[in-house]
Amino acid sequence: MVFAVDPEACERTADAVRAALQRRPDWLRAFEQDWLSAAADFDSEALERVVDKWFPFACACATPGYLDEVEHTVKRMAEGDTEGMVFFDDDGNAYDADSNPVDARGHG
Repeated sequence: MVFAVDPEACERTADAVRAALQRRPDWLRAFEQDWLSAAADFDSEALERVVDKWFPFACACATPGYLDEVEHTVKRMAEGDTEGMVFFDDDGNAYDADSNPVDARGHG
């Protein structure tokens, strides 16, 4: 199970971000729209901001197994299957799907 995005899974360049986003065509289209908008003004700082904005998404795409696990988890939850899932509140306390506290050592 992959719990975290690898922040080094992708280089912080427009070409690397574009290549990584191939995994999610909807994200790729949005990146390209942002990129073209910034490029139309010949604004290098705006182009850097576009790369910075989409870099975390690219790392998520480039981290082996991460998006597959997220998509699998979303599918399970949509089907009402929360068996074994652990949820965390804002204070870091762990709960099961019925809001019962659980020992989450070893999770996340």
